[in-house]
Amino acid sequence: MTQAYDAIIATITTASDATQVTKTMVKSTTWREGTSGTWLSTDCTLKAGKVYQFRTPLSGMSLDTTAILPNIKASVTVAWDTTATPITSVGDYFMSSYAYGCSSLTSLSVPDTSGLTSVGDYFMDTYASGCSSLTSLSVPDTSGLTTVGDDFMSYYAYGCSSLNSLMLPSATGWFGDYNIDWRVPSSRLNYLYGYTPDATSQTAWQALTVSGKTLYTNYIQSSSYVKVIEAKLPKFFLYYARMRGN
Repeated sequence: MTQAYDAIIATITTASDATQVTKTMVKSTTWREGTSGTWLSTDCTLKAGKVYQFRTPLSGMSLDTTAILPNIKASVTVAWDTTATPITSVGDYFMSSYAYGCSSLTSLSVPDTSGLTSVGDYFMDTYASGCSSLTSLSVPDTSGLTTVGDDFMSYYAYGCSSLNSLMLPSATGWFGDYNIDWRVPSSRLNYLYGYTPDATSQTAWQALTVSGKTLYTNYIQSSSYVKVIEAKLPKFFLYYARMRGN
């Protein structure tokens, strides 16, 4: 179980061919270039081939549909700010509209939420609209949840018309007992795959590909489309990781 905190940090790695974008900070977000240094509240000009971080306190999140992330060709990994205050629950609008209209993003990995026991309304209604270039999306770990609010992840993948990979956590968590519709576009039927960490979790998620279950509703309607992550990674990458003891 991973500890959660009252702020998150998005690490944004822009593509080498990305078009420069200037993003105004919203919802109490601050930024810095690289992964260390002073946090700034001024406008951020993101350039190709660079790494930036955006920090957002949970107190700054709201129903406002203004996106926190910039609309730039980039991969984004969101993690907890471990220097902030530890928590076990989050209120309303956690990551709501976080990437609203960010049609140029190519991948988004969300925080490890296994340490959360309760969440408020509109939890991870991350997209709301427009992530048409996104090909890979990670699904949060909900294994610790005992209570959720209204509209739980109800627009999680709305508008993600190029999505082909769902990165699934070890445990099915909340989705094992409740059918959740993430609004994945119907055009993803027979194109969308789920990737799990190991064979045990693969079996658990495959059980949710039957009619009426979460993955079936979100257009993975065959157990053969749920695979172990190693099947997705290049062989040379796996060899290198094993040589390092990972």
